[in-house]
Amino acid sequence: MTRLNHMTLLLLAVLLALASCDKQEDIDRAYTDFRYDIVTYLGQNDRGAVFEYLGRDDSTAVKLQSRVDVSKDVKTRQRVLLRYDFVDAVPAASRDIDVFGCSAIFSDSLRLSPTSPDSLPRHQVKLRSLWRTGEFLNLHCQVEYTDKARTLMLVADSQTLENDTVHCYLLHDLRGERGTFWRDCYASFNVGALWKRPYVKCMRIHLNDVTFPNTEFYDFTK
Repeated sequence: MTRLNHMTLLLLAVLLALASCDKQEDIDRAYTDFRYDIVTYLGQNDRGAVFEYLGRDDSTAVKLQSRVDVSKDVKTRQRVLLRYDFVDAVPAASRDIDVFGCSAIFSDSLRLSPTSPDSLPRHQVKLRSLWRTGEFLNLHCQVEYTDKARTLMLVADSQTLENDTVHCYLLHDLRGERGTFWRDCYASFNVGALWKRPYVKCMRIHLNDVTFPNTEFYDFTK
């Protein structure tokens, strides 16, 4: 009887394993095969939404052609966080993609600081990543959640605009609200007007970061 019970349990385990394998094969690739990128929404054509992807630093732009319509949720030229995958594996200047998700993010241009950087509201963030793609400086961080609108922008110190190193600051203002739990935040700032100036050699980014509190700034150099 004991041997029979063991054989029954073994058979049950095999059946469950087979069922599990079959179930895994049925998982939608939208949950298994995808990539996340911050891209620019260029608008709609007769096939669907068109995006522009830029790799890190000064990579060549790639046009991404989809079959979805996001015009009700995203404005043209806005930066978005795109979850997608390429239809084929052949690199090209224009590629077809399957879109699994598209979310608008903080999208703005570098601004001139109206006052001294010392007087700017610079509420804390938890830095995850800071990187440049072409004319855009991209930020992935965590911020304290509130159920009200906040101010988040990148500003340049006017006192350094004529220098080869321009100091820029992340302005973060909760507008008097009390933050609660931490949540992910993505932002992208067009810094092309500054980056294209021939005498500018470095953008120095300052932010109030609790992840790396001893790091005073991050330099992006030509």
